[in-house]
Amino acid sequence: MTKRKFTLAGDTAFETVKTILAIFIALAITFCVLALTCENPVASFVTMLTGPLTKLRYFGNVLESMVPLVFSGLACSLLFRTGLFNLGIEGIYYIGGVICSYIACQVFGNSFTHPLVAILVPALIGGVLMLIPGYLKAKFNANELVTSLMLNSIYLGVGLWFIKTYLRATDYSSTASPLFTDTATLPYLIPGTRVTIGILLAVAAAFLIYILLFKTRLGYQIRMTGLNPSFARYSGMNAMSLFLLVHFISGFLGGVGTSVELLSIYSRFSWVALPGLGFNGALMAMMGKNNPIGVLVVAFGISYLQIGAEIMSRSTTVPVEVISIVTATLVLLISAQYFLRGWREKKLLKEGLLHV
Repeated sequence: MTKRKFTLAGDTAFETVKTILAIFIALAITFCVLALTCENPVASFVTMLTGPLTKLRYFGNVLESMVPLVFSGLACSLLFRTGLFNLGIEGIYYIGGVICSYIACQVFGNSFTHPLVAILVPALIGGVLMLIPGYLKAKFNANELVTSLMLNSIYLGVGLWFIKTYLRATDYSSTASPLFTDTATLPYLIPGTRVTIGILLAVAAAFLIYILLFKTRLGYQIRMTGLNPSFARYSGMNAMSLFLLVHFISGFLGGVGTSVELLSIYSRFSWVALPGLGFNGALMAMMGKNNPIGVLVVAFGISYLQIGAEIMSRSTTVPVEVISIVTATLVLLISAQYFLRGWREKKLLKEGLLHV
């Protein structure tokens, strides 16, 4: 058996080199912006990069903000793997949060069964609701982007109506639910932080989706369908069943994600607008190359830089929005098809792995 020769131009190695170089370029651009906008750019830059490590509470903030990004990124990556550009996780996060809050406000069970029900019920309902754009796509070839965006607005309206009509708190000035009962909240893992077992659920979800995609027959069908839309039809697969199943799993992940976030760091439901996690999830999926482990790493990296930027903004005049420069640059470079392509082709030609 011939041992495969390692090369930096190989698929995995090339994507790793491309990502690392993109990070360095994004950070270099950020430093240039800091040099033009603040008096001490070096100190500000160092604070942004090391701030989350200076206190346990700060690092806990990184893990807290990472969890919803992981779930939304996993949900989007599944859809993208199937060749579907669906942003319906945004609405699922909202309506799932409303359902979770309704259950969390009730006196129910104990500290094990109460959060379990508050997570599973929104997850199942989220999976069912996500079947709507999936069915429309599979049955009528309706544009999934359009239908999912329209449904997001519908779920927002329905959720706000439900909160105002049936769940509005009398002890709060704006639209919000009553306080969650003590039995509904998730237990903390790290004292002095708000890190709960939600971080373990996010990591477990990433590995389970990885196994699903790369170690099972269903995962193979999902990946091949995304690469070649005609694959399912010509190989005898039931395309509608596949689309519906992928949408259900995606909606299920969205329901779990919103419930875990609410039961970890919120005391009541107070969202009056879509949380934006559907769009952030799409960014996590694209930057992680629709790989669950990649999504996990990217979610941690973006959360780390976000918290670092917040720490920097407290001690300098630099606004926290500077982190958007890093995110935008990373998205552009990592998703760009032509970034480093010339170098890779020359490398493959030199090693005799590419013929012209």
